[in-house]
Amino acid sequence: RVNDRLAIGAGVSLTYTLFEEDVAINLPGAASDGKVKMEDLDDWGYQPFLGLTYHFSDRVMLGVVYRAEMDVNLKGNVKFRGAPLPGGNVELSWDNPQWLEAALRFDLDDNYYIATNLGWQDWSKFSENKLEVTPGVTVLDREWKDTWRTGIAFGHMAGTAGWAFGLSYDSSPVSDKNRTIDLPMDEQWQAGASYFMEGEKLSYALGTSVMYAGDGKVDQTAQGERFKGEFDTNLIFSLGGTIRYTF
Repeated sequence: RVNDRLAIGAGVSLTYTLFEEDVAINLPGAASDGKVKMEDLDDWGYQPFLGLTYHFSDRVMLGVVYRAEMDVNLKGNVKFRGAPLPGGNVELSWDNPQWLEAALRFDLDDNYYIATNLGWQDWSKFSENKLEVTPGVTVLDREWKDTWRTGIAFGHMAGTAGWAFGLSYDSSPVSDKNRTIDLPMDEQWQAGASYFMEGEKLSYALGTSVMYAGDGKVDQTAQGERFKGEFDTNLIFSLGGTIRYTF
């Protein structure tokens, strides 16, 4: 805490990544499809972050968080079935994006508040995925771009209980023509609500959300075959809660 208005914090997140995938290989003629299996690809990484809060007044507060990018370098095994290729070691690498987010909170009368945020994520750094299988290296450029997000929330806090409702939007990291079926990411619209209660010893919180993940349109040609379509129902529902008891 720097003074009565400004507070600064920093830390490091440790992340363990485990990746496994099975991919069919379209062989020519009447031969059955082959298969490539990547298994036990893993890596540890770290991601520093820095945050601050600043109180402009008793009713207005600004919060800013920056998280640095993280290199992911996975190493494991690859096996082929039905294809004249030897197995061996495989390496897969990409960069998790850095991001920056700022939020403003306004305290209203009667314990109500409203908050809004704006964020940026450097997904263009994730665009290049490098796959190395001895003795060759393949680089897949997904043509991803940076994304922006914004949201607004309205809530109420009274004593030991409170509730909140919010809406948010994230732009798509990839255009329709460059989207692939393995990562069919699109724009995201989300609505959520939460309720919490804090007691002397027992506290709990409940939250629910629904997210519309876009159409996810894909028009991709691979191994001589065209895959074209979109998601008819692309909704994700979530429900969660926490309980805390202090002895």
